[in-house]
Amino acid sequence: MWRLNVSEPSTDSRIVELRDGIVRIGRHADNGIILQDVSASRFHAEVVLDSKQNHVLLTDLNSTNGTYVNRQRVNGSVNLNSNDIIRIGQAVIHLIDESEIKLSGQPQTSTHRFTRELLLESLDEHAVLLYEISKRLNTIVNIEEAIQEVSGMMKRTMSIENCQIVHHRDFHRISQILPVPSALNAIRTRSAEVTPTAMFVPVISGEDEMLGLMYFAKSRPGTRPFSRRDLQLAIAISHQVALTIQRMELMEKLRQQENIQKLLTRFVPPEEAAELIADYERTGQLPGLRQAKVSILFSDIAGSTSLAEHIGAQRFAEILNRYYQDTTSIIFKHHGTVRYLGDGIMAIFEDRKQNTVLAEERAVQAGIEILRKIGNIHFDDANDVIIGVAIHTGPAMVGYIGSNERMEFNALGDTVNVSFRMQELARPNRLVIGPATMAAIVDKYQTRRIGAVSLKGREKPIQVYEVINLSD
Repeated sequence: MWRLNVSEPSTDSRIVELRDGIVRIGRHADNGIILQDVSASRFHAEVVLDSKQNHVLLTDLNSTNGTYVNRQRVNGSVNLNSNDIIRIGQAVIHLIDESEIKLSGQPQTSTHRFTRELLLESLDEHAVLLYEISKRLNTIVNIEEAIQEVSGMMKRTMSIENCQIVHHRDFHRISQILPVPSALNAIRTRSAEVTPTAMFVPVISGEDEMLGLMYFAKSRPGTRPFSRRDLQLAIAISHQVALTIQRMELMEKLRQQENIQKLLTRFVPPEEAAELIADYERTGQLPGLRQAKVSILFSDIAGSTSLAEHIGAQRFAEILNRYYQDTTSIIFKHHGTVRYLGDGIMAIFEDRKQNTVLAEERAVQAGIEILRKIGNIHFDDANDVIIGVAIHTGPAMVGYIGSNERMEFNALGDTVNVSFRMQELARPNRLVIGPATMAAIVDKYQTRRIGAVSLKGREKPIQVYEVINLSD
């Protein structure tokens, strides 16, 4: 018995059993398989089964956007084999020969190591569905909602009854949530565990950090067992879930950083902290703008528009997410405050009574570590990722600004503008500083004088220096 497993991002997965004769595929209601995707033609393609010869033939009906079998566009007709993948727009149709499954017997439990090769293979097989999922997840701002969205999509796509995602914070009670010992083994070995009716797939970040565990189960009698393709789909989705969890946790870390560390250690003396916290809890108001001496650090990815065009939006988003993660971690380490600016970041450093290291020195050390970190990352298809770091020290207005619905910490003034304009001198992969920053670190780092530079929007030129021998 031959059948087609039809998956579209917007509808439930469905099974169509083939019988002798013709089954047409397209958007028109008279088709045997009706697709929702606007990329499909009204009568797009047809499948013919000859059961006596055990032969399946696919014909493209001169469709506008083409019919693809195993990534190859069909010209006219082509013979199909079991496990071939037909793609029409965003619809993916998997051809299955049930007689082969029955002859091979019921599969047993298997373990699959979570290797880079398996991940790349899985991403390649399901690029269309991943695009749709990533588009939806990028609009979600909390982990619970993201988990619900992924679970719902996986149930529809895989035609399963149960899909759960367990966050790593709940691993301590995993035995209360998922069947054991398969779940525990998947966590312990960081491998996918597959049985005929269940799959356990780890959610692992690009830094090899275990972020969660995905569980898929079938309970209806007579349902076909999980296949290699199901495993590939689950692994591809787990990668997208990992990126989403990382983004959510970074946002949570930023919120905690702003609400606790900044409030207690960056703006007020310790003796005022209790009074300020009590006032904040009562009014919900954060400190307003005030004047302070700060060191402003700017860093961005050069040529981000052309880079995104070259490697694609999804890949660029992954690189930008990694860049945000690494730079944020470094800036927090040196007690700076972060703001995201499209394809770059701004960091604000102030002198603190609790820290004897000057703000200028902490900013320079953070800049050096950012250049080292990003320079040592191998981005595969984006080896031309170029950044620069500029730091300028001076007076600025700093504090929380915005409405009650959206508050953020910011710095305003000429010091900020100068640091931003100095970025143009910092590429490729250089660290440039202004005169006040230079005066504070002159005996601590090797530097060279670039000279007086005219910056856009300023009448007077500014002396600019470069910190050299960054690898020392």
